[in-house]
Amino acid sequence: MRFRFYNGGYIEDLESYIRQYIAEHPDVEIYIGTDSAKAGSAGKELTTVFVTTICFRHPGNGVHYIYSKEKRPRIGDLFTKIWSEIERTNEVAAFVKPLIGERILFLDLDINSVKQYGSSIAYAAANGYLIGQGYSVRSKPQAWAAHAADWLLK
Repeated sequence: MRFRFYNGGYIEDLESYIRQYIAEHPDVEIYIGTDSAKAGSAGKELTTVFVTTICFRHPGNGVHYIYSKEKRPRIGDLFTKIWSEIERTNEVAAFVKPLIGERILFLDLDINSVKQYGSSIAYAAANGYLIGQGYSVRSKPQAWAAHAADWLLK
């Protein structure tokens, strides 16, 4: 995954960027979230677009974020689409975790625990999978890093 800034500039060395940012901002909290959306229309390639954010939260002072956007062939079923979001979040978390020392790494999932919502089909599996790896996991409506990814999909 290639990460970039909101203004469009790309980050050449993600590891160095994260290490430097943390060194310059020792109180920053780190959140990762992913969202996806169907793209394409009649006569065009049908795809699923994924956006993953790494958010650096400065308590009481806002958030700096970077993100990755990628297109994949269209995913038709809801569970596979949601699980693909979870896998992308986990992949980025596995990269970030060794860079941040003893900090808590928050993973914000675009899923809901309430059964009336379709995304709830992945709630128990995702929480068990990610909490078992030592992450702090949040879901809707607290999952604002996933909401940031959603905003970047628009």
